[in-house]
Amino acid sequence: MPKASFLQLITFLKNYFTDESNRDKIELFIERSINENPWFSESLVRHAMQAIEEQFFSVKAWEEFYVKHPSQTAHPKKVGIVLAGNLPAVGMHDVLMVLASGNEAHLKLSSQDKALMQMYVSAMQSFDSTFPIYVIDRLQGMEAVIATGSDFSGAYFAHYFSTIPHIIRKNRSSLAVLKGNETAGDFKGLGQDIFTYYGLGCRNVSTIAVPAAYDLTPLFDELTKETWVLDHSKYSNNFQYHRTLFLLNQITHFDLGNLLVTENEDLVSPVGVLYVHRYTDEPSLLAWIAEREEKIQCKVGLDIGFGQSQHPALDDFADGINTYDFLVNLKKT
Repeated sequence: MPKASFLQLITFLKNYFTDESNRDKIELFIERSINENPWFSESLVRHAMQAIEEQFFSVKAWEEFYVKHPSQTAHPKKVGIVLAGNLPAVGMHDVLMVLASGNEAHLKLSSQDKALMQMYVSAMQSFDSTFPIYVIDRLQGMEAVIATGSDFSGAYFAHYFSTIPHIIRKNRSSLAVLKGNETAGDFKGLGQDIFTYYGLGCRNVSTIAVPAAYDLTPLFDELTKETWVLDHSKYSNNFQYHRTLFLLNQITHFDLGNLLVTENEDLVSPVGVLYVHRYTDEPSLLAWIAEREEKIQCKVGLDIGFGQSQHPALDDFADGINTYDFLVNLKKT
């Protein structure tokens, strides 16, 4: 679809989700979403929807995006999207990129996140019933694929879609680097990077890297304030489970009452646990990061500011792969 039509869609979506006449329908989808995934609390779902509205349903943001990425495909392709289900409507960025590039979006929904994606698809189709977005059961006849999953499923996707252009995303997590000059505001922002979505997303900070003699007490004082996560039974159960394991296995750790903190060289920590890596100098830190680069989604404190991991710009592409360039450069067949 032409850029002008896509921008009209964005304006429509902005109005659709703020129109009180649609409120009852939207609330029904939210209720369904909460029922289909035990991790999807009402506050988490509403937070995700607000983020989508602010980040993706902005005509100004898309106009600025098109200035930096002016091309659209001249030959629309059927692009299959295998959506993840770890966060509410987490696949919206891919969906909008496919449409913005001028291609057709064919969505294979996750069983853990059907309701919200169906809500957004329904809204788009109410803008124009001929709009090139479809929910499908099987990815047959696709000319390109974007798939998100685990390391295991990612290997399967790469093999299954090896004959067509594809982007395959696997497990990633995020890192925060502290240097010793952080403020209370930085620590508060880092708390958001750690706890938002209960730590389930690839943009959640699961490990912090700190200087060898770094005093963690000021950070802990801020993190202990995030007690709201304990209101969710699954987060609380994970926290209690790992607390028990740490005690039984005599693993040295700090118990903040809402988060367990332990020194560990791994990057990905379990839900309810934060890993700490202590570095001696900047060269050793950069070497440690380089060894794990393929597993890092965001580097808070280096590439982005504290509290910004859950607020990506339109062209802040997952895994560092420019999805839009991939989509507009699909070859004519």
